[in-house]
Formats: sequence, structure tokens, C-alpha cells
Amino acid sequence: MTDDIYVKLCERLNQNAVKMPPVESVLALLRELFTREQAGLAAEMPIGAHTVKSLAGQLNRDPVELEKILETMADEGIMFVSKTDNDEKEYSVPPFAPGILELQFLKGEETERAKKRYRLIAKMHEELGAMAADLYKNVEAANEKIGEPGLRTLAIEEELPDNAEIATWERISEILERENSFAVGTCTCRQETLMKGEGCKVEGAPMEACVYFGKVADYIVDRKFGKRYSREQLQELLKTCEEKGLLHNINNFLGDNIVLCNCCGCCCQILKPMITHRGLRRVAGSNFLAVVDAESCIGCGQCIDICQVQAMEMRDDKAVVNSDYSMGCGNCVRQCPTESLSLVRGSVYKPPRQSDRVVGFGV
Repeated sequence: MTDDIYVKLCERLNQNAVKMPPVESVLALLRELFTREQAGLAAEMPIGAHTVKSLAGQLNRDPVELEKILETMADEGIMFVSKTDNDEKEYSVPPFAPGILELQFLKGEETERAKKRYRLIAKMHEELGAMAADLYKNVEAANEKIGEPGLRTLAIEEELPDNAEIATWERISEILERENSFAVGTCTCRQETLMKGEGCKVEGAPMEACVYFGKVADYIVDRKFGKRYSREQLQELLKTCEEKGLLHNINNFLGDNIVLCNCCGCCCQILKPMITHRGLRRVAGSNFLAVVDAESCIGCGQCIDICQVQAMEMRDDKAVVNSDYSMGCGNCVRQCPTESLSLVRGSVYKPPRQSDRVVGFGV
């Protein structure tokens, strides 16, 4: 089979948390992104981050030629590279997501190459969506198979309850305070929607809204996939996203943060199935629930309009929250003109520790 090397590459990429089946649409995308030489190299790379010298020894390759290939792949967004404390480069295989797929759109390009890759990714989403539809018919079984979601929602900090103890991983400000490097690129999902000939339904939603941290941010800036942001600039961006009602979704583990998405329900490839298949859990909600004071609610419907996951409805001219679908983001609370909505603690879920195998973008 001529695609054996791409099947092997797919298997190697699947060592990361996000996995893709080696179906034709996935292999077609890999053929577009990786030359056969690049695919062969990535497929045989050992787990972890490695220097050129180490890899050359393990793979029995000439270090000079190996470095050229690795650097080209890093420039193309199909190899992750970071630096050690001694300023030595280390290379690791990036995941499908967040990683290779996002890097195809972070620059916001609309070149012919970008359009070709969009078509391949769109076809992949179509095929995988059809496969997932059968799984999603039984939501409980689907959730069990999915396991721990890769992302979790962060509630708007200003709307967190005053009478509750708030953990550090529940406050955006404390998460940002622990980080020193920030980068922002074009939202993959909104860019895909744009290239499809449609547009985001959230008026004024920022296109540049995918946030990366730490070594991943350094890589994205170094390789010109995104822009360097200061902490203050990032705080302003997050405020804008909150004003538009977008969901803050961050990686669902404790450790070195990688990505914080600002998601809309009309474009997000992760949220859309959750809206179609009610109860599907591809993103973990925050530990908070929105509640309505029915006496003061005037039934204006603004909370319904801004909810990205369609978890609000009107009954007897009063807003009602469906807690089974709500993400606990606080957007409805922020929007309410009569302060009839508030967040209360609903759980004390603590994200798991980051796997030691994760090295920035890859393993």
C-alpha cells in the first residue's frame, strides 16, 4: 500500500491525546502536509523532546541533514520545537489538535495553498462527523468513550460568586499571572467558516482569538504563525471576547497551559456537536451554574441571544437555564440588564495533572 507511511504517521500522531482514524480524508490531509520523507521521519521519532544530536544517534541519521528537515517541518507547522534552559533546540511530534490543524489557519492566510488545505480539512470533518454521528446517537456511551474532555470552560471572573472560595485554576487572572509568554493567532474555526463562504454569526467576534502560552507561544511567534501579546494586551482581548459572549475554553489539565480558545457556537468544531447532540460532553463546563431570579427577570431574552450553547430558554416570559447544557461561562450573567442572573458553585471538579509525556505541543 503506497500510503503505509502515512498510516504509520497517523499512528504516531495518535500517541497524543487527540486521535484520528486512518481513513481516507485524514490520510489525504497528511499527504498534503507531509512529504514522504517528512512523514517517514515523524513516524519513527521517539516519544518526547529530543535534540538533533540525540535524534541523529537514535535514528542513525546525519545530524546536518536531519536538522535541515526538522527546521523545514517546524516552519511548516508539522514539527514542534522548543528550547532548553541551555538554549538548545528540542524537537517533538505535534498532535493533530491543538497543533497541526490549528497551525494551518493561525496566520489567517487565504492563499491557494490555504484554500486547498481548507477543502481537505473540511472533507475530513465531514467524514469524521458522519462517523461520529452514529456514536453520538447514544450520548452516554459517547461521553464514556470520549473520556475526560480536552478543554474546560472558564467563567467570567467578574461574575464569580463572592461567597465561594475560588481555586486558582478557576480564575483567569491567576492563570495569566503564572504565564510569562503569550501569543495570539487567527481562530481556526472562524477562519474555516469564512473560507466556506459564510461568516461568524456573532457580530464583531475577533478573528484573532486563539491564545497560546509558554513554549508554544514562543514557537508560534518565532515561526510567524501568530503575534506576541503582552499580558495587558491579552487581558483587553479577553474582555472583548466576553463582550461578544464568547466562551473561554482552556486545556483541561493542571500544569503548563497550552491554549485558551474563545469559542462561538456557530463556528466551533467542538461546540457544534454539543448543540446538535444534547448532553454530549466534549468540553467540560466550569464549576459554576447560572441561576435566575424569576421575580426580577423581565423576559428581555438577551441571555438567550448571547448563549453560545443554546442552554437558555423562555418559559412563561421568564428566562430558564438548562443546567444539563449550560457551560457555566457567566456570559448570560454579564448580559442581564436587571441582574436577575448569577453564578453559584455547582461542583468542585479539579482538572487532572498534565501528563509528563506532553512537551509543549507534542509528545
